[in-house]
Amino acid sequence: MKHIFYPIFLFAAVFFGACAQTGENGQSVRQNSTNEVTTIAEIPSVGEGVQSETVANNAQAITVTVKGGINPIDWKPGETATLTFSGFPRNAAQLQAVQEQYGGKPEVAVLLELMAFEIYNHDKEEGSKCLDMVNVANNIPDVTRILKDRYNPQYGDYYTPQLVATYMEGATPENAYKAKQPFTIQVRSHKVNKYQDSNALKGTVLYLEVYSSGYDTPWRGISVTKQKGCPYYKAVNCPSLYTQCKPVSFKIDDEYTDIWAQ
Repeated sequence: MKHIFYPIFLFAAVFFGACAQTGENGQSVRQNSTNEVTTIAEIPSVGEGVQSETVANNAQAITVTVKGGINPIDWKPGETATLTFSGFPRNAAQLQAVQEQYGGKPEVAVLLELMAFEIYNHDKEEGSKCLDMVNVANNIPDVTRILKDRYNPQYGDYYTPQLVATYMEGATPENAYKAKQPFTIQVRSHKVNKYQDSNALKGTVLYLEVYSSGYDTPWRGISVTKQKGCPYYKAVNCPSLYTQCKPVSFKIDDEYTDIWAQ
């Protein structure tokens, strides 16, 4: 019987966190704001007979394009970034691949949070690993507590499986939140709140916003930071991202189609 050992290390990294919370040389650096296209490396699934790098669950490798960008050093009010991506990761290993490739950009922390939300929608156990990966420790309990209701069909109007779809370009209550392809989100720096250094978090907190058609106030706040010793930006606080959003308009006959199936 032939065993493949190298995936074990990768999955261990998912379980024990993407990075340490403290360490040296953790200061933020200026980011390249030019257009980029990044192909996310495929992740091998664990098991016998794995002879090549194939994404778990047979999902395709994810590509991400960033236009513009958020300067993590100098706050520029309303600075924008447009993130276009080819699909959603289906599990923690695939989300980790996105984070490892592109998580050093603050705007990508917003995308990773939304991806983690959607994984939690489909698989609470796998989604919990993802939330641990893309949030600072203090933010995880609040996010998890609310998402349990948002993604529970027994909670009536609080059940909002379309939550993440509301952030996708082209998705509106009037078209049952059917997003344009490829998926795109809009992120900007907060127009009022300046960056703040945090000794408690060991990092500089950046106040960002992401556009959603699911709310009367479309720009939804999320703060992110890169903690000392960690190469990735993570969500610090984001309650407005998971408040109850608008349902599909009663004026149409269509129903919401799972964002993974769009």
